[in-house]
Amino acid sequence: VYWKTEPPYSLPTSCSPLLYCKKTVMNQTQHTCQLIISARSHTGLVRPENEDMILADGRLLRDESYEISRPLDTSDKALFAIADGMGGHNAGEVASEEALRSLSAFFKELPSGLSPAELTASFNRWLKQTHLHLLEMGANNPDQYGMGTTLVGLCLYEGKAFWFNCGDSRIYHMHGGKLTQLSTDHSYGQMTGIKNHLSHAITNCLGANAPHVFLDMNPIPLFTDNLQEETFMLCSDGLSDTADHQTLTRFLAAESTAWSFVRLALNAGGPDNTSVCIVRIKQSLS
Repeated sequence: VYWKTEPPYSLPTSCSPLLYCKKTVMNQTQHTCQLIISARSHTGLVRPENEDMILADGRLLRDESYEISRPLDTSDKALFAIADGMGGHNAGEVASEEALRSLSAFFKELPSGLSPAELTASFNRWLKQTHLHLLEMGANNPDQYGMGTTLVGLCLYEGKAFWFNCGDSRIYHMHGGKLTQLSTDHSYGQMTGIKNHLSHAITNCLGANAPHVFLDMNPIPLFTDNLQEETFMLCSDGLSDTADHQTLTRFLAAESTAWSFVRLALNAGGPDNTSVCIVRIKQSLS
C-alpha cells in the first residue's frame, strides 16, 4: 500500500457562514434552526466484533442507536464523526474509540473566535498528535501493535460548517434533492482507478504504522438557493460498499433514520461493521 506524503488539495482560508438563526427586528420575524440527529452503529452479520464507533454531538456510540433534536444557533459548536477501526489489524476497536474520545476532548477545549484557517490548523495538529499516540500505544502493547482507524466528520463551529476526512469512511451532503459525496476515499482503488483485490486497501489513516497522515478539511456553504434544509450523512464502508448512490439518495430524500440505512447493509448480508450518522439542519420562520 502506498502512503501519500502530501495532500492533493489546498486548504481554504475562508468560507461562507451558515445562514440560520437570524432575527429581523423590523418585521418581528425570526429564523430559527433545529438540529436533528439520527445515529446507529451495528456489528453486522459476519464479523465477531464492532470496530466502528460514532461521535454524535458529544456522545460515543457502538452497537446502539441515538436520536435527538435540539435548537441550534450561530454561537453553537457541534461535532459528528465516525471512526472505523482497521479490519485485519489488532485492536481496531481500541483505535477507533481512542481517536474519538481524544477528538471529543479536543473539540470541547477549542477556543472561540478561530478563523477557518486557524480551525483547520488546530484539527491538523490534533490529527498528527493522535496518530503518534496510536503508534506509541501499539509499540508499547503487542496486542495493539499495528492498530489503526479511519476518521470522517462534520464540524459546526460558530456559524460555519466544515467536513473532514482521513481514510475511506464517507460524508455525503444532500442539497436541493441532489446527493453529493463530499469526501474522497483515501484508497488504492481511488488513487489508481484500478478495481481488484487491493482496491479497498487504504492509503491514509491514523495509526496502523503509517509513516504519514493527513486530513482533508473543507468548508461547506449552507442554505444557498433559498433552501430551508440541509442534510448530511456520515458512514463507514459497511454501508457504502453495500448500497449504491441512487439508493442512498432515495432513502435520504425520504428522511429515513440511521437504522433504516443499517438495515440496507444487513439485508445485503451485513459483511462488515456498519455505522451511520445523519445530521439534518432545518431552518424555519416563526
